[in-house]
Amino acid sequence: MAKKTVNRKKQLRKQLADLRRASKDLADVAVQKVQETTEQVAEAAGHVVESVTERVHETVENLTHKTEETKTKAKKTAEKAEKSSKQAAEKASKTFEDFAEKFEGVASARLETFYEEGIKSVKDFANWTEKELLELKGIGPATIKQLKELGVKLKK
Repeated sequence: MAKKTVNRKKQLRKQLADLRRASKDLADVAVQKVQETTEQVAEAAGHVVESVTERVHETVENLTHKTEETKTKAKKTAEKAEKSSKQAAEKASKTFEDFAEKFEGVASARLETFYEEGIKSVKDFANWTEKELLELKGIGPATIKQLKELGVKLKK
């Protein structure tokens, strides 16, 4: 019986050695597969990075171009606005000057008050009473007297 036990031990040792070899071979195959997969993933990631980088560069170029277009448009708009503003200011000053010429002897500050309140011609005074005019800042009885001397007719 001792012989059977020895054979059984030998047999078990042999099986254990076979299992160890098989597990080592299996581990080597697994490591090789992991390395291959890692290489494939790294390659795919490289392609993705290149693609994304290319798209980012295209987007930056597009945005730069659009920014330049917007700057150009904004500059043109600002120039037009400035020109319009100057023209409006010139027109307003000419209009006020025309208004002021009709009222020689009346202080320009009083005329500006009238002009700001919407009185822009001799006819506009016909819509205002003497009392309403006296309520305006800087307008007093002397100014009303000057207007009447110049032939301005007021609302009664």
